[in-house]
Formats: sequence, structure tokens, C-alpha cells
Amino acid sequence: MRAICELPDQLVSQIAAGEVIERPASVLKELVENALDAGATRIDVRLEAGGVKRLSVADNGRGIPKAELPLAVKRHATSKIRNLDELEHVLSLGFRGEALASIASVSDLTIVSRTREDEHAWSYHEGEVTPAAGAAGTRVEVEDLFFKTPARRKFLKSDNTEAMHCRVALERLAISHPMVEFRLVHNGKPVLTLPVEESRDRVNRILPKEFAQAQREVYAETSIARVYGWVGLPSAGRARTDAQYCYVNGRFVRDKLLAHAIKSAYADVLHNQLQPMYCLFLDIDPVKVDVNVHPTKSELRFRESQWVHQFVMKAVQNALAPSLTNVQHAADFKPAVPSSTTAAPLPLQAGELKPGSGGPAFESRKSPAGSYRPSELNRYLDFYKTQTGEEKPRRGHMVPDAVQAIRSNETPLAAQAEQKGYPLGRALGQVAGIYILAENDDGLIIVDMHAAHERVVYEKLKRQMQEASLALQQLLIPLVLRASPEEMAVFEEHRDDLLKLGLDLEAASPTHLRLRALPAILAGEIEKTGEALVSDVLSEMRRYGESEKVEQKRNEILATMACHSAVRAHRYLTLEEMNALLRQMEQTERADQCNHGRPTWVQLTVEDLDKLFMRGR
Repeated sequence: MRAICELPDQLVSQIAAGEVIERPASVLKELVENALDAGATRIDVRLEAGGVKRLSVADNGRGIPKAELPLAVKRHATSKIRNLDELEHVLSLGFRGEALASIASVSDLTIVSRTREDEHAWSYHEGEVTPAAGAAGTRVEVEDLFFKTPARRKFLKSDNTEAMHCRVALERLAISHPMVEFRLVHNGKPVLTLPVEESRDRVNRILPKEFAQAQREVYAETSIARVYGWVGLPSAGRARTDAQYCYVNGRFVRDKLLAHAIKSAYADVLHNQLQPMYCLFLDIDPVKVDVNVHPTKSELRFRESQWVHQFVMKAVQNALAPSLTNVQHAADFKPAVPSSTTAAPLPLQAGELKPGSGGPAFESRKSPAGSYRPSELNRYLDFYKTQTGEEKPRRGHMVPDAVQAIRSNETPLAAQAEQKGYPLGRALGQVAGIYILAENDDGLIIVDMHAAHERVVYEKLKRQMQEASLALQQLLIPLVLRASPEEMAVFEEHRDDLLKLGLDLEAASPTHLRLRALPAILAGEIEKTGEALVSDVLSEMRRYGESEKVEQKRNEILATMACHSAVRAHRYLTLEEMNALLRQMEQTERADQCNHGRPTWVQLTVEDLDKLFMRGR
């Protein structure tokens, strides 16, 4: 047994540095955050050997007075906060006073700083402060990272990999500070240059180019919070999560609650396992969020997590669910097509949609109550039969005046012109029995009729289910489920919410719940999944305030019903049926994607067609 003794300050700092400094990118993040807190408008970062050999961050901020330079590298010394009240209201990027001390404990650190009142700069190195040359602001140089802790160096990757991580860290900070100029140089070569620009331009410059072509704006505000930014269309989803940026009070965070809220908003529109692209900013009363969770400050806790989850999810849902009701030109919005078609020679465009209240009922030609006139072919066959008494015309035969008879029943030109004013225009015909061709003010519209009608039917079924009372299936033998103390507490708190979801639960004992009824459309699976379903619902109720499990199951069934109810491929429609489908699409939420996330329509402008035929060249 060894006696208890106090650890040396140097060892304490090196232990603490393990939480803050993982690689050169961690050093860059801490130093750039200090520069931003100091009011810098220009920040230059220089790397050598990926930042391991040398990393320098220079800014034009307020600078550090000579007397405060030794304090700057002491642990828990900071100018950001003074007491607990300021900690609870903190809005600065840094506040713990650990960054410089941690960096100094694992590297060779030099600080050169000059305030605007000083005649010259002052340099700090290994406890000594000496006069130096330098402009107003601060330059921090970090050399031989981890030379004091050689074991840590073994975990670093190649120079190029470390330089890439440094760039990503700088881009995350640059997105939330578009009014600051950034420059990154690696081994003497410029890697990244970001001028002062608008927030949207900064985001589009950093995120993948597909995001700039396929985004929608998000904005929602209450008395205590505001969320704004941009989200990518589902058709521009990615396999990785590298294009997801979320900021809380200007700080980049990796928060599971916010990530779940945003992903939930993409339900029914995101294809398979694709990940959405987004850049969202949440400004919230600092009292409502705890940022002092981890030394890296990338994690946080919300005091009203359920409310925040719903607030962000609804804001993103509203941005993704507009229809074309109030849009004059379908080409005003130009999202990208799925990645599998990004190599197409023409820039295909899907449409912007806005909430509507439904449209004219879509009726098939087989419906006896159909209100649509026969197609031109059917009109001709009817005309031929009345003239000759034969069911089918002989090859090459045409009854006199048949063409004129058909034309007399066509839609008047004035009506055609009126239909052309719709965002999705007027139908022209079909291709391969799969695609509808339509003409609008901007050019040619191509619609996947099955995918489009599937979305229309699906949204109609969901709306009917929400408006009507939910049909419940009473269980002949109630299902008794074991529940943990946490689940029992959630049940007591959210009993009414559970009933709204169609789950009629009651306490059978202090440790068991009894399920007496559930939504009728889920009754077939209750024996297999009943216990897991209730457990998952209670878990989500506890974390997010509501559960997606029941709604997800219901929606899966409704999606299957919609798929079987939608018009099939190789089904030839009349022009009236095509136009009815176009009008419904314009008034249906999320009608630019089918239930599986595929685009339902794209647009080719007249300019695109001119390029295809090389007109004007």
C-alpha cells in the first residue's frame, strides 16, 4: 500500500489534456474558439506535417495584456466567467480555462500577443515574458505536439489525415461565423480560404455541392428559442453523416436528441438508409441548456429536452412538406435528383411543394362513376362502331370525318392555356405507360405516375386517420407485460398520450402493465411484437415526449395500402386523368418524393432542351 499524496501540477495538466487534446484538430479548435471569443475578424491557421510538427493560429482580436500572459496558461484561469450565474448564462465558445494549459502540458507553446493600447507585442514561452514584434492580436504557436507524452503520438494518423481533420474542425467553426475571414495553409500551400460572406453562401461553400442545389430553408421561433438554417431534400441524401451540422447558440454540437429530431422529420421521405444533409442553428435561452457536460464542449443537456425535440422536428417537417399551391413557377426551386442520376447530361429539377387541403378525387378509367371523357383512341373506336357496326377498324382504315369528330371533343385551347398556368402544367401524354409528360410555363415536366399517385393516396390515408377517431381493437385476453419502475412512471405521466396513440394500458400491479386495446391495424402483430412495442413506446415517451413506434407501424401499413391502391405502371391514362393527378400533386404535402424517398417528378426547362439540341450554338 502506497500513501495518498497530491499529484504534481504538470501531471494533473497532462491527465486533463487527455480529455481536451486528442489530435492537432483539437488544438486548432480550442485556439480558434479563443480567437473568435476575442472578437477576431480574420484568422490565419498554418500547419506543418498535419499540425504535429507545428500549428500556428494568428488573429486580429483584442489581444492579451502583458500582465495576463502567465495567467492565460494556468488551469482554470479565464476571462469568460466569474461565478456560477455567469456559467449558467454563458454564450462564449470557451469558458473552462483548460485549453491553453492542456496544450502547454503536451507541447512546446509560444504566445505572441499585442493589445491595441500596447506599443509592441509581448511573447510568452516557458514562463518567461519578453518583448516581441507583432501586429495587434494574438498568435499562438504549438510545436512538437505530444513530445512530452510520446505514447499519445502513436495514436495519430498520417500527416494528410491529420490535416484533413484540422480542415473539418475549422470548417465547423467557420460556418457559424460567416462574418469572419478564415485561411488555412498546410506545408506552405493554401488549403482553404473563406472570405466574409452571407451565412447561406458560407454554408453552400462548405457543404457538398448537391446541398446547394437541393435545400429548403427552415425557420421557427418562440419566446425562448429559434431554429433556422437549411435542410437538404430527401432526394439528395447521402450514405454518410459527414454533411450534418448542428449548432446551439453558435457552438457546433453532436447531440443525439437533435439528431433524432431531425431524422424523425425525414420519416416517409428518405430513401432506405440514406442520411439527410442539413445545417441548422438553434438559439435558445442559455439557462435552458447545460453546456458544461464535457471538456470538449461538444455535448450538452437540455432542461426541456422533450420540448426541444418536438420544436426542432416540427420546424424541419414544415420545411420538407410544402406543396405547389402558391408557387407560380415549378422551376423556382431546383433540388437535385438522386445520386444514381447525378451524371445525367441535363440538370434535372424536382419541385417545391406547400401544404394543401387535397384536390379532385383521382378516379381510374375502370371506375363506373368516372367523370373523365374517353381517350382519343376510345373516342375513335366509339365513332367507328357507330358508323360501321364493327368493333375494331381494319388495318389502315379511317372513317371519313373521324379526325374532325375527335378534335371537336378536345379540350378548348383557352382551357389548355389555363391549365398551363399551373405549376405542373397540363398533361401531354405518356411514355412507356410509366411517365407522364406535361408542359408548364418553364418547359417540360416528367412525372413518375405510380410514385406520385402513391404519395397522394398515402397522405390522404394519413389525413383521414388523423381526422377520424382511431379504430381500436379490444383484446379478448389482455396482454400482461412486465414493466420497470421507470416504465411505470412514464405510464402514469403519459397515460392520456398513450391512449391517443391507441394503446389502452392500465396498471396490473406495481411491476406489470395490462394492454387491453390497441390500434386495429396493428392487432395482427400483437402476439409477436406486443411487449417490445409497448417497451419501445414508453422508452420514447420518456426521452422525446411522444412515440414514433405506433405511428411508424401505422404508417408502414398505410404505405403498403397506398402502394397497392396507386395506379400501376403500363396503365394508360386519359389526359383528364393525368391532369387530375397533376392537380392533386400540387396540393399534396411531400408530393415531390414517393413513400420510399424517390423523386416523383423532374423538370427540363426550355434552356435545357435547347442545350440538348444544340440550339443557339
